[in-house]
Amino acid sequence: MADGMPVNVAIIGCGLIGAQWDAAVQTPSVSLTHAAGFSKHPDARLVAVCDQDPDKAGQAAQRWGARAYTDPDRLFAENPIDLVVVATSSAARWSIIATVLVANVKVLVIEKPLASTLDESKKLVAAITMAKVKSIVNFSRHWDPSMRQLRDKLGSGDFGTIQRIVGVYGKGITNNGSHMIDLAAFLSDSIPVKARSLGSPLESQEALWSGGKDHTLDAQVVFANDHGVQFHLTMLGTDQRAFTCFELRVIGSRAICELALGGRKLSYTQLRDDPHYGGYIIPGEPVSLTARAMEAMDMMADEALQLALGQIDESSCDVHTALLTALAVEAVILSEKEGGRWVDIASLATDII
Repeated sequence: MADGMPVNVAIIGCGLIGAQWDAAVQTPSVSLTHAAGFSKHPDARLVAVCDQDPDKAGQAAQRWGARAYTDPDRLFAENPIDLVVVATSSAARWSIIATVLVANVKVLVIEKPLASTLDESKKLVAAITMAKVKSIVNFSRHWDPSMRQLRDKLGSGDFGTIQRIVGVYGKGITNNGSHMIDLAAFLSDSIPVKARSLGSPLESQEALWSGGKDHTLDAQVVFANDHGVQFHLTMLGTDQRAFTCFELRVIGSRAICELALGGRKLSYTQLRDDPHYGGYIIPGEPVSLTARAMEAMDMMADEALQLALGQIDESSCDVHTALLTALAVEAVILSEKEGGRWVDIASLATDII
């Protein structure tokens, strides 16, 4: 890739987030898909799209101005590719990424979660690290400008000490639950250290979307920062068959922030003296904050291209960051199998390179 030349991009997986969600929008103002985000960026050239379903690949190629493939090996044999997006199902990740890593790409963008099992996640991280390929895992809220501003507020002490983060989510501990664990770690600049399952009040049929494999579990995760300060994330599950839910409440000793509609609605509440009952401190009036969640895909694409161009050396969320989240998810799943005991997350990481 010569100076001034665009980054050649390929997308493998032409489903909803790969290419479909904004395919009907002629000129998307914000990108909902990888195809939109990379095809409109001035530093990128979307060369190829690939899907095992030839209709999906063909439709995506026609919409986004790329070549269609159903075979990744053929895609790489016929095109020099600098950056690859893997937006396939998590169960298909290893076979695709193993092919990508021998294709001499510079940057690998992977949809969350890393893989469908912890063992496969570890295998992916080891292979990507050994290949010295730069990586991004699209836990999208890392690139949401409003989440970055909230993180800065927490880091500057505006909230005081985090007392607890409480979240309500649906559609699986591995799927959307991993988003919540990752977001709590990102906002607090902490890592998960132990976790336990609190069971689930939901019907088992809520997990049918995943073939019954990914249940939405109530859980607690303990996080710690570099100074040893800890707090709990409490996660409560909802049945995704009724509605899609992703809500978070960050409770500090000086202020509270509430995230709703998956981050498309934000409010900030400072605490104040109760005007009627002396000696009590209560929340004041909530103030709406500007929510910029819809900008995340474009921000992520821009960072991935900066990586490919050598303008930055590290991503906001690479495979090592994502693996910490996978370890926490596995701890919750293991706890569920073992009666809800606390699981030390470091005990699950002993064989990681």
